[in-house]
Amino acid sequence: MDFNQTQQRIRWGIFITLAGLAVLLTILDNTGNLDSVLALVRDPFGTVLSWTSARADGVNNLLSAPRDIEAAQLEIEQLQGRIDALERENEELRELQGEYQILLELFNRARETPTYRRVTAAVIGQDSNPGVRSIIIDKGSADGVRVGMPVESARGLVGQVFRTTPNSAQVVLVTENSSAVPSRLGSSRATGILRGSGVGNTMTIDWIDLRFQVEIGETVLTSGLGGRFPQDLVIGRVVDMNRSEAELFQQAIVQSAVDFEALEIVFVIVDFEPVDTSIFSTSPGG
Repeated sequence: MDFNQTQQRIRWGIFITLAGLAVLLTILDNTGNLDSVLALVRDPFGTVLSWTSARADGVNNLLSAPRDIEAAQLEIEQLQGRIDALERENEELRELQGEYQILLELFNRARETPTYRRVTAAVIGQDSNPGVRSIIIDKGSADGVRVGMPVESARGLVGQVFRTTPNSAQVVLVTENSSAVPSRLGSSRATGILRGSGVGNTMTIDWIDLRFQVEIGETVLTSGLGGRFPQDLVIGRVVDMNRSEAELFQQAIVQSAVDFEALEIVFVIVDFEPVDTSIFSTSPGG
């Protein structure tokens, strides 16, 4: 064998090996894997240990996944419990806000008419008698409540006390067909007797003279005539008119200002100064 040829082959082998190594290092550097290879060269045992540790962590995480799911489920249940508690607190706050608003409206109503003496009462039930629309309140004769006394809410006239016990009273609603309230229209100043229809929250004022130009939306108030109701209690608004030139009178359809289904607190007017009409009951020569 020629010694010179052998050396030349060795040199070419080394050259090709170094060139291949340079190309490999370039590829590793471009792909971001050069640091891992160098780490393996510097510390082969540590690199292998790190690789196996990562794989072991992956297996451990896989094995502990059910426990993590249970912990997550428990945390979800705890959070749901807190959400439910917060929702209950919000509902209680909304209830308190509603009660505060009712009391504020009642206070403002009492301040507008300081000459009336009132007893505040809570609505504790609806009368089950289908023939009479009425409510039950928690104040009675022991509190100064008497039959015939007017009852109002912050929004308007509710009705009249019909029956009492020492600690409760029955109030017939103004919308009941047996109800009759002397009333006056706010703008046209027409007067008449307002009667309930017994159905819904509507009432009528009959026998209004045609000379009054009654408008839809007019406020209807108590006139105070007859002495059973104080004057200027809000009853409702005119929502429709039955008018015919062939008739001598017209009729107003009135919608109550009170939502009777949502009543919680009312005023019983136990003392007021009635309109004095006694002068009209005497003859001019008497």
